[in-house]
Amino acid sequence: MTTSLSRRVALRGALALSAAAFATTARAQGEIPVGWVLPLSGGSAAIGQQARTGVQIAVDQINAAGGIKALGGAKLKLVFADSQSKPDIGVSETERLIQRENVAVMSGAFNSAVTFPATEVAERYKTPWIVMGAVKDEITERNFKYVFRINNKATYDAREQLDAMDLLKKETGQGPKTLAMFYEGSDWGRSHAANVRKLAKERGYTLVLDEAAPPNQVDFSAQLLKIRAARPDALIAAFYTPDHLLLSRQMLEQQLNLPYGVHSVGGGTEDPSFYKAISPKAVAYYFVQEDRQVDALQGERLPAFTDVETKFKAQLGYDMSAYGAQGFAVMYVIKEALERARSADRQALRDAVAATDITSGPALYAGYQRIKFDEQGQNTFAHGAISQNLNGQRRTVWPAESRSPDTKPAWPVPAFGARS
Repeated sequence: MTTSLSRRVALRGALALSAAAFATTARAQGEIPVGWVLPLSGGSAAIGQQARTGVQIAVDQINAAGGIKALGGAKLKLVFADSQSKPDIGVSETERLIQRENVAVMSGAFNSAVTFPATEVAERYKTPWIVMGAVKDEITERNFKYVFRINNKATYDAREQLDAMDLLKKETGQGPKTLAMFYEGSDWGRSHAANVRKLAKERGYTLVLDEAAPPNQVDFSAQLLKIRAARPDALIAAFYTPDHLLLSRQMLEQQLNLPYGVHSVGGGTEDPSFYKAISPKAVAYYFVQEDRQVDALQGERLPAFTDVETKFKAQLGYDMSAYGAQGFAVMYVIKEALERARSADRQALRDAVAATDITSGPALYAGYQRIKFDEQGQNTFAHGAISQNLNGQRRTVWPAESRSPDTKPAWPVPAFGARS
């Protein structure tokens, strides 16, 4: 036997022993370890903490209700790792959770730039991973068998933004003809921009500016001058919380008027901590592509989740976010798969996740009507909504059937000098 072949055989044997050790541990201790990679420090830390809080609330509920009944009441054990929003750390932490912590399943990692390479590790070790938050299209376009995503991919986000513009144009007879794009330069921003580029051309919009921001920039004055010079009718933006705070503050300072407003895709403008740190004047009339319809999914409308939202607010000081809701939902998807698999074996669990078809219950808390994965692992029933910040509240304006009767979109948006 050659040395190379010997090493491969030894590796396969080690992996088999690792899996056996995991199964024995789960039986002996009555615990099923679930790995989560999240940005718990760094620029996306607020969102990482929101996701973690939603995850913890769900696991506390599941364990208090008797754990995984098909496995004799085995309890879920959370094992968190901090990616710091850095791909290399996300990759190394994923390997640690799989190899050393022997987790049955992985989830995370919010940032597309982390999730994309980290899920490659999970695929290599044949460990199921349920994506939370990350939207880069290619995450579920690689013919992987162990990677699944419950939320939108970037194509869906871009389509929803332009669908909202088209709807408002149809309703009012007026709307933008020219668009500018300004976005963060990692996997998420570039994936979103590529989709907007394609869809804008198909729908007859002209892109007059298309620019990615370099990392760690502390002043957007030069880019704002370019936007002003290009004179777009509307701006499409994609930024995480710190950069979106900077952008919004500087747009207010410079009184940069855009006739049909700023259209932000998730990210910072879905983060409750963003709104606590910004003047309401800076975000007035913003359009936001939301992962969760914020004006419809509150506790008073879904009484079963009042306790969930009360606990979330008690811990973080603000209402449930899309990211907290997604973390909560992922844990119930995992619970449901474990019940059907009747096993914490990674392959059995992967097969159960692939066969998921959920049409009711806590797993749909993020707002979807159904969770069912296609052959690439994408939930094709995922969707979002478009809100507009009106009188300090994000109110749904698209789709039309989700719009409250008392919500009247501001279209075009008032210029800074005409705002009260």
